[in-house]
Amino acid sequence: MEQYYKVTVKIQVEDKKGNLKYKKYPYIVYAMTPTDVEAKIAKELSSGDYEIVGINTTNIVDIIK
Repeated sequence: MEQYYKVTVKIQVEDKKGNLKYKKYPYIVYAMTPTDVEAKIAKELSSGDYEIVGINTTNIVDIIK
């Protein structure tokens, strides 16, 4: 059964002074398993250096746009 996962991704960004820093971004991903989550994140963030630092299940039933 597919469900929503909250995924925290750490991405390297450059600040205004040109220093490289890491910033964490949350994503909500609809997937079957954490492995599917990783694949969807990899497809979405195909360019750039990132690291998945957390995958958690959520109690979200649906997202209404």
